[in-house]
Amino acid sequence: LTKRACSYNGCKCDSRGRQLTVCSNCYWTVDGKWAVTRKRVSNHIYECSPSGNCCDYGYARDCGTSTARCRIN
Repeated sequence: LTKRACSYNGCKCDSRGRQLTVCSNCYWTVDGKWAVTRKRVSNHIYECSPSGNCCDYGYARDCGTSTARCRIN
């Protein structure tokens, strides 16, 4: 993964107290709620803090697909 800037654009996450690196189409399997809850773009990847703050890394090839990254760090 190439290092790139993360834009603080007002996005928000339901990170449930965890650090996440997730695509916009990632959701919690326990209840089906989206990990990124505000300013979600279908093919972008996000960094979510345990408090729910978020930044957008922008386009990622796998985001929006069935092989999207949905990582708890």
